[in-house]
Order: sequence, then structure tokens, then C-alpha cells
Amino acid sequence: MRDDDRANRQFGRVVPKERVPRLQDDATQTGFGSETSLISGGRFQSQKGGMDAEKANRYHAEGLITTPTLFSYLTPNASYGLFLAPRIVLSESRVTNKEVRTVYDSEGSFLFAKEIAKIQVSMEIGRGFHRLDRYGFIFVGMANFFSMSLNTKSGFRITGVRLNVKPELENWFGPPWSGYRRELYGVRISSENILFWDEFRIFHFVYEDPNHNTNQAFGSGQRISGRYSYSGIEFSSKPFFETWGFDFAAIRLLGESKSSTSPWSESKIATNSYLGFFSLHSQNEKLSFAFAGLVTKKDEKDRLDSNSNGYASSFAEPRVLGGYSSFLLYQSLDFVHPPLFRDRSTSQNPNFENKGIQMFGIQFGWDWNSWIRSDLFLNRADSILGKGTEAIAKLSLTAKDYGNLVSQFSVSYAEMDPRRQRVLVTEPFSEKEPIKEYMRFYVSLGIQF
Repeated sequence: MRDDDRANRQFGRVVPKERVPRLQDDATQTGFGSETSLISGGRFQSQKGGMDAEKANRYHAEGLITTPTLFSYLTPNASYGLFLAPRIVLSESRVTNKEVRTVYDSEGSFLFAKEIAKIQVSMEIGRGFHRLDRYGFIFVGMANFFSMSLNTKSGFRITGVRLNVKPELENWFGPPWSGYRRELYGVRISSENILFWDEFRIFHFVYEDPNHNTNQAFGSGQRISGRYSYSGIEFSSKPFFETWGFDFAAIRLLGESKSSTSPWSESKIATNSYLGFFSLHSQNEKLSFAFAGLVTKKDEKDRLDSNSNGYASSFAEPRVLGGYSSFLLYQSLDFVHPPLFRDRSTSQNPNFENKGIQMFGIQFGWDWNSWIRSDLFLNRADSILGKGTEAIAKLSLTAKDYGNLVSQFSVSYAEMDPRRQRVLVTEPFSEKEPIKEYMRFYVSLGIQF
């Protein structure tokens, strides 16, 4: 929920507060300390329109409650911490059938930080929420993890991370480190407030999908496995012309998957794709403006060929160009071609047989006062659904008088030209599919005490 507000005010970029630096918030004191809070909230999203065969009338709702607590012990030379956050998530969704779930999960990690030869060494190990990239194009979600960082006072940082992820939310009773799991590991190098940039990051992450049965039943279905690398850069400029800024991200995706339906038959599919994103924006005292674009490479051929050259990530969750409010970004219809990015907490196998997307948009924002903000997004996209245009109206609320409250309400309306011919049995034998209309509603609410 907080990511919605961060992204809306930072033009799609999300910079969460890290856990390790919180140990040094009061470095002048030594000894034991603790801080705790109560966070509750939820979100609701629904979508309708198009044809009945598209199953576009769907929704997903979830509520969450958690109590993050940080225990710390500070010495003149090092800092130690224990972060615990039990969480309960209740969700209800419908794509074709109604599904209700209750998930008992928890964040829990051990933190350590120490300065060695003017280099800050920090380490964290446990389970928690992670965001590998600022725009959510690779991974956003819960995972078991180990991370280690080396920080210099000049603003350079190198971070190594390894994640162990389940394809869906899991209860404590089914820990993610048992059974089928996915691995994500890599390194990230970043620098802050140097030359003309606010932040510059380069990264290389490897995603391994182990050999598993897609039907989750012994002796049936198709067995698949894969290994993919995501290499890229992220750039955010310092302000120029007083109020203007520029953000840029580029990711190269390379990999290979294997599939088999029997021990003696195996096929391989190679992936070679890319993603690019930019945002030119201005923030004044009241008015904000942004022009942004997102491009991913298309898979030029039909499905089931030996080259799968579309961009995909099963754990991606971007907030750019309106984020969850945008129908064009999250085209979550039950097609043969699944959407480019997920819009629910469950994650299926990545499908690199997609047709990519080219999406551009304009954002106008107005801060009425310190706690009410409204935004208007105008987006245009070319994707597997055809060419479409959408308008998004969004209202954001923030308040700190009675707890830290963040909330968003939005509605989007989109028109899509499928640019396809529909084959008929009788004359005229074929006709152009009509313009289709879609609506998407999104509400998020979070409060922290």
C-alpha cells in the first residue's frame, strides 16, 4: 500500500526504507533498544469489459495486519538487530472461480552492521519483503534471503543478494525452503549524489526455475526448468532547471528453458529480450508533470517456437504509468497469452512467448494541500490486445495526525482496437472485431500506528 503512494509521488520510482540503516538512526547511544508499530490495510482491484470469452469481469481483494518490531543492540564498533513482523493476509479473488485464502506468514531477520577501514559492512539474513529494482520490473515480494553490502562514505555501495522464493504466498506450516522453490541471486552496484545523478545502479541477477511438474501431480503433466539472467542499469538524475528530473532503466534478458513430457523427449527454448523505461518529470510546489514510456521486445513468431523473445518476469510488479490503476499496464485477462506483469500475489511460470508492449503516457498531479492529491494519467499502448488509449483519475490521501495513513482511489477507462479479423461460419465469413471498452477500479489503504 505504501508503494502506491511512493510511486505516485516519485513518478513510478519506489525507494523503500531499508532495515539495516535503521540501526544507525541513533548511533550516539549504545546498548539495547527497540521500536514497534502496528500496520493494517488492504487493497481491492476489479476489472470488467470486453467480450464474455475474455473473462474480463474479475476482482481481487486482500487485507493485511502486521506488527513490525526491531530489537537492536548498539556498541561503539558494531550494531546488531533482530527484525520480526508476523503477518496475516486474508484474500478473496475471482477469475473464473471464487477463491478465498488466509495466509499466516512472517518477516524475521537478523541484522549486523560494522565499520571496517572506513567501509560500512552490513549483513541481513532471514525472511522478508524485497524489491530488487526501483521500478519493479524484476522482483517484488516475500522471500527467504541473505544479503551483504559494502558502503563507502562517498556514496558507493555494492550489494550481493540471494533469494529463495515460492511461487505463491505460503503459510508458516509450509515453509518456502521445502519442496519446489525458485532461486534469485546476483549483485548490485550503486552510487548516490555524485556528479549529475541522484542515484545510478548497475545490476546482474540470475533467476533459476528448478525442474518441476507443472500439474503438481506425480507422473503427469509437463516438467519444465529454466535459467535466466537480468542485467541492467537504473539512473535518476539530480534536479535540473530547478524542478526537472530524468529517470531511465534498461534491462537485458537472456536465458533458456527446458521442457519434457516424458523422459526421452526434451525441447529447449531460448530467450533474448530487453526492457526500457524512461520518465521526464517536473515537480513544483503544487503541480507535477511527467512524460514516460515503457518498451519491451516482442516475440515475433507464434507460440511454441524455439525462440521465445518476449520480456517476462513472474515476480514483477511495476508501479510506473499509473501502476495498478492502469488497465493497459496490467492487462490481466485470461488469454492464451498471459499478461506481461502480475497483478495478484500468486506467481505463475514466466511466459516469454508474449508479444511485448509499447506504452507511453502523461501524468498531471496537483497537491491541494498536505494530505490530498489528485492525478490524471493519459496513456497509449500497443500490445497483444491491440492499440488502446486510457484515462486514469486518481485521488490520494495522506495523514499523520492519527497514525500514518496512506490511501488511493482510482478508476481507469480504456478503449482498445484489436486490429483482428473474426472468422465466421456464414457470410461475410470474416469481419473486423469491434472496438472494446474496459474499466479498472483500484483502492488501497494502509495505516501505521
